[in-house]
Amino acid sequence: MKGRIFAGLFLCSLFLVVGGDARSRDAMGKPDKPVWALEFVQVNPEKFWGAMGYLDDNWMRVRAEAKKEGAVLDYHRIDNAGIVTPGHKWGDPNSIVLMTEFKNMDAFMESEKLFASIRERLPKSTPGVFKPRGLKPEDLYETVDSRVFVEEPEVNGGFKLLAKR
Repeated sequence: MKGRIFAGLFLCSLFLVVGGDARSRDAMGKPDKPVWALEFVQVNPEKFWGAMGYLDDNWMRVRAEAKKEGAVLDYHRIDNAGIVTPGHKWGDPNSIVLMTEFKNMDAFMESEKLFASIRERLPKSTPGVFKPRGLKPEDLYETVDSRVFVEEPEVNGGFKLLAKR
């Protein structure tokens, strides 16, 4: 378990160190390269388990279905992450990183439409998952930063930042 957390933190730090240009024709012109989307989330401390239940019942289920359909290659939720972004403290127990690896740029650009259609098709609740009643995602957590990367393995062995919100 500690090895997976360390690997996840290493991967996150690698993403943060590598830079790029969001408007680069070179970055957008690589349709077959995997694209990574990272969301850095700050959870309201008293609602941590509610947020985890919400992410299990929504974020994780939607990505699992998108993976079956081939648009998503992989996805990870790393909690208790040592996020190094403005406004975060190292080792903040209320920090979560949501990572999604998309098949290519087209899959990433169409992901919101795909996720919405998956949400409509899936059953409204998952048995056995704690679900906070009457709470919206914004009541449970706040997305403090989002980044999008494209893999550039044969050129420089790293990732190229495409967008930063």
